Amino acid sequence: DVMDASGVALVLIGPGSVEQARTFSEQTKFKGEVYADPNHSSYEALSFVSGVLVTFTPKAGLKIIQSYMEGYRQDWKLSFERDTVSRGGWQQGGIIVAGPGKSNISYIHRDKEAGDDPDIQDILKACCS
Repeated sequence: DVMDASGVALVLIGPGSVEQARTFSEQTKFKGEVYADPNHSSYEALSFVSGVLVTFTPKAGLKIIQSYMEGYRQDWKLSFERDTVSRGGWQQGGIIVAGPGKSNISYIHRDKEAGDDPDIQDILKACCS
């Protein structure tokens, strides 16, 4: 609501296929824009980390348990499709607050490992103040 009131668009970029992005949107009922980056070019350009060792950590395990207890269920089949297993399933992401314009980045958080979520207040301050 805060982002909407500030005229900020939330855009997701996933490391999988266009079909996976479409399925994600349908399953989560996400109303914003969702893009697929099957070649990981945006992740590489932003130096986001990837790998088994940053995916399966104690922090990530706790996050999975917490999310499960809150009712969230990940579609593991969707996350680990044949074309995604080699890279996408291990890709960590981040959050960027950018714009207006092409080179105005006011906030960036690169996940160090799975479950490395930034403070939402920091994000809202960067995009909506």
